Amino acid sequence: MKKAVFSLFLMFVMFGISKAAEIVFIDVQTVVNQSKAGKDAQGLLEEAGKKAQAEVEAKQKTVKNDQKGQEEFQAFAIQKQQEVLKRRDELLQKFMKLVQDNLESYGKSKGYSIIIDKQAVLYGKPELDKTDEFLKYFDSNYEKGEKIK
Repeated sequence: MKKAVFSLFLMFVMFGISKAAEIVFIDVQTVVNQSKAGKDAQGLLEEAGKKAQAEVEAKQKTVKNDQKGQEEFQAFAIQKQQEVLKRRDELLQKFMKLVQDNLESYGKSKGYSIIIDKQAVLYGKPELDKTDEFLKYFDSNYEKGEKIK
């Protein structure tokens, strides 16, 4: 009998703890696509890609039509592609650090225990989706702070 009462008590305690732990979710892909920081990062990446493409096209016009010239051109094109990929990685790293820092401050300010990416949620009540609220918070902080460069 004592075990049953203790188990029932433990169940109520655990239920109370789980209710106190605020768990919400955010659609990170939406943040990437719709936030000001995400749009800035995408614009910078497109700019780097266009610049590299223009350099490759300009180089192609000056390439000698022999094997050595073709090899040099291919090496140049690969180098430009690697530069664009490196820039993409840098921008992604800066953007994700901004997102993480803002998620932490947002979560603390709201008293959330856990914020989960919506992609990992099999089911969640619509009111637990804080994407729009976080997006406004993130954009506001981004406008006030350092921009992605």
